[in-house]
Amino acid sequence: MTARDIDLNLVVDADRQVHCRHCGEHLGDASTEPLAKARVHERPSVQAGPGIHVDPATLTDRPIVIRQTFCPQCLTLLATEIVPADEPSRRKWSLA
Repeated sequence: MTARDIDLNLVVDADRQVHCRHCGEHLGDASTEPLAKARVHERPSVQAGPGIHVDPATLTDRPIVIRQTFCPQCLTLLATEIVPADEPSRRKWSLA
């Protein structure tokens, strides 16, 4: 397998290792946990910005968070999710 782009921020190399396209930082193994070394920041969904202004308690009985994943070296934003706080990240995949 030759190196190939996963998206605008991630690339997988011939050894099936995922790296940040911007700084080259190793983030994880493509077959198991591609973003294992990424930094994750969570905060209440109402802090997502002016477009998210409804209190989640009016729609659900579960706390909702904005979860952002960053490259640990250059802090490029890799993913943003607005999800129930007790759910794992949706960015689970492998290139098996």
